[in-house]
Amino acid sequence: MQMKAHKDEKTGTWYFVVSAGKDEDGKRRQIRRRGFKTEKEALRELRKILQQVDENTYVKKSNLKYVDFLKNEWLPSKEVTLRSVTYKTYRSNIVNHIQPYFENQEMERITAAAIEKFYVHLLKETGLSERSIQDIQKLIKSSFKTAVKRKYLAYNPAEDAGAPKVHHKEMKVWNLDDVNKFLESAKEDTLYIVFLLALTTGMRQSEILALRWKDIDFDENVLRVRQTLSHNGKTLIQATKTKSSARAITLVPQLIPELKKQQRINIKEKLAANFDYEDHDLVICTSSGKPINPRNLLRNFYRLMFKADVPQIRFHDLRHTVASLMLAQNINPKIVKEILGHSDIRVTLDTYSHVLPVVHKQTASQYGEMLFGSQQ
Repeated sequence: MQMKAHKDEKTGTWYFVVSAGKDEDGKRRQIRRRGFKTEKEALRELRKILQQVDENTYVKKSNLKYVDFLKNEWLPSKEVTLRSVTYKTYRSNIVNHIQPYFENQEMERITAAAIEKFYVHLLKETGLSERSIQDIQKLIKSSFKTAVKRKYLAYNPAEDAGAPKVHHKEMKVWNLDDVNKFLESAKEDTLYIVFLLALTTGMRQSEILALRWKDIDFDENVLRVRQTLSHNGKTLIQATKTKSSARAITLVPQLIPELKKQQRINIKEKLAANFDYEDHDLVICTSSGKPINPRNLLRNFYRLMFKADVPQIRFHDLRHTVASLMLAQNINPKIVKEILGHSDIRVTLDTYSHVLPVVHKQTASQYGEMLFGSQQ
């Protein structure tokens, strides 16, 4: 087929008309494009369209606005598959960040370069956290991928958009001495069992605050992570963050008597509250049986850190502390991954890569001693 573009003498621009076979009704299909500044530009677009027609990837221009697609098609399709917390986060990111930037832009006109500029905008002008920016990047990629599947687009520009490098905050963890000082300082606190669980199991805050007695098997000394508490402390979610987050964790022997002590406390408080008790079978709860407000937990945590005179870290860093101490003791990263509930071993290795060089040195030294004996 001879490729040919024509010049519109009235406007001085170039255009082309090309046959694209027949549509589903058997009618002849023609593709027209106008408004190119040069013949070369028109021919480049013509070649691209012919290739798409040949590969059956050509899609008809729809003029569909990206934000309309997100709000009317993509987001509703996710509602049945996502946890309510994740769905609300997606909706908030669309309304507060994507819509103001891409308002009224047609989806097929959004290029990889435009998406890259949006990522830079998020990084430099919004003050969003690293995690929030990554969440929006995932949303963008997923939505454009869906648009390609539904034949609104011929290709996914988000796949070619380079995301700006987000500088990771340096991870802060406690050493063994810090852990012991903190636990000793927290021993008489009403939420001591929370900190003990965090520093022996590596569980997330939301998992600890949603732990039930029926999730603990005292015969096998195992607990099972099966539900979580929402960020605002008002909703118990009958699901975990991911499939891998639903896991079994073997308890350290020293934790068992403390759990049984907590169980006796809960029984006394339930009897005292009588009909005013709201029974969710929670291990960690108020005297009336309701979930603990995460803000109240954090207030205790920061006060006890100051009292113990240990480095100031986030509650989530207790989880990092557990992983770092385990890896430093040569515990297999795959076991650490399963305890933490990571979806992929690469997450564990990437997150705690700073610990691994020390582990490798220890392993090499131990293996050398096994083969050749210790050197004086």
